[in-house]
Amino acid sequence: MTRPIILDLTPGAQAAATLLAALQLPTHVRLAGMLFSGEATEVGVAMAHARDMLDQHGLADVGVYAGAPGPMVPPYGAGRSLSAGNDGLGAAHLVQAIRACPPDSVSVCCSGPLSTLALALVQAPDVAGHLHGVVMAGGAFHVPGNVTTVAERNIAADPEAASVVLGMDVPVTLVPLDCTARFVADGVWMEPLAAMGHDPASVAGRVHADLVAARMGRGGGNGVDLALAAATPLLARVAPALFSGHLAHVAVECRGTFTRGMTVIQLPQHAGGQPNALVLERMSVDAARGVLRDLLLAAVK
Repeated sequence: MTRPIILDLTPGAQAAATLLAALQLPTHVRLAGMLFSGEATEVGVAMAHARDMLDQHGLADVGVYAGAPGPMVPPYGAGRSLSAGNDGLGAAHLVQAIRACPPDSVSVCCSGPLSTLALALVQAPDVAGHLHGVVMAGGAFHVPGNVTTVAERNIAADPEAASVVLGMDVPVTLVPLDCTARFVADGVWMEPLAAMGHDPASVAGRVHADLVAARMGRGGGNGVDLALAAATPLLARVAPALFSGHLAHVAVECRGTFTRGMTVIQLPQHAGGQPNALVLERMSVDAARGVLRDLLLAAVK
């Protein structure tokens, strides 16, 4: 059975690598759509590059859309009105893409904030029946956050959206910082990828150039290693044996002044005994880096 996937990404070298890897997947997995969320100019560039990749792989019919431009709730604002410019159009495209897939078939792999998916589930609850699962990179439980000491960036960007998704009775797999901290592009991992850059004008060449530039300190890199967490939702969907974890009830702190965006595993007696997520605690980092590297190298013709 062919399993459709939808990628929900934020612009950057990691997203480009994730898309290129997705385009090399075996035929039993097919790309059914993708969204980019973030700053409008960056989203526009990422969408143009994504369409070029899809065209060159014979997938021009796959929809590429802009996601929600901001969080469900304005920062420091009252009430639950949408942020300025957040008209839900990205969510409408996502609803359409999910509805086009059979019931219990499509997986949404989210590498950024969950704003678009949360809006889609609120606006069209019926799409939950089409979801085989949601895999999202986010949260931090036993390690410090990367935006505050207790909050991970994707959850902290829109805690209300994360809370909505976790509360919608859809199968959720959470890939937290605990699992992805060592999953990085270092010099050893990058060296074999030099083959991608032999033709700088090719899709693979452009992705390689983006990875090199980001790793050297631009596009969010730290000058040494580049986080590859954006690819983990895709890898968890197509290669689950790389990961291990447990079912739990996860709550998101939405109100605390110092704890907003914090993810908390609740004890069964406090959560009604009902888990709402599979929390992946560990990954085989070397094996996962090998899988991602091989998928990227498969794009070299």
